[in-house]
Amino acid sequence: MQFKVCGITNIEQAEAITSQGVHYIGFIFYPSSKRYALSSLSLEDIAAFKPTNAKKVGVFVNETTEKVIEIATKAGLDIIQLHGDEDASYCATIQAVFPVIKVFRVSKNVPDFALYEKVASYYLLDTDSALYGGTGQHFNWELIKKTRFNKPFFLSGGIGINDIQGIQVLKAATAGMDLVAVDMNSKFETSPGIKNIELIKTFIDEFI
Repeated sequence: MQFKVCGITNIEQAEAITSQGVHYIGFIFYPSSKRYALSSLSLEDIAAFKPTNAKKVGVFVNETTEKVIEIATKAGLDIIQLHGDEDASYCATIQAVFPVIKVFRVSKNVPDFALYEKVASYYLLDTDSALYGGTGQHFNWELIKKTRFNKPFFLSGGIGINDIQGIQVLKAATAGMDLVAVDMNSKFETSPGIKNIELIKTFIDEFI
């Protein structure tokens, strides 16, 4: 199991988190987010952060492809996460330059991934909401247990310390064959953008 911590707003915390064995560090470039990276960091700050064992992920919502590529290049990002209504053509444009994580919001049915199979490197499943970004709530994992995604996916949506057993059950199901990483955010914070490093360590240690 790999781990992604999203909503980073502090480089010292990013460095501490990578030392705990986190594989993906997420910076949000959506101005409406409470965890908007550029409220407290510059692109130069993010570019200077160069973890040796983790990838830097930039999260974008309905931004122009030109702006995404510009920010990603200046910040030295490794992967682009698209969390809005980006269509397959949009994803293809980004995927030609950076690996793409395409987010799907799950409500009552398993999303249709067919159009995105060739234009994304990963999927991310999050809880459906009228708003963009995380809700801090689960979707019904039973919906996806028997699904083969045939592409590595991240599990997101209000994941916390009490979900360890549920994640292990999901990992043992059919969907678990494609489950590559767990996305950690609001349930591992003391306030928006400020992470609880010890809680992250406790969570990760349960999977080692």
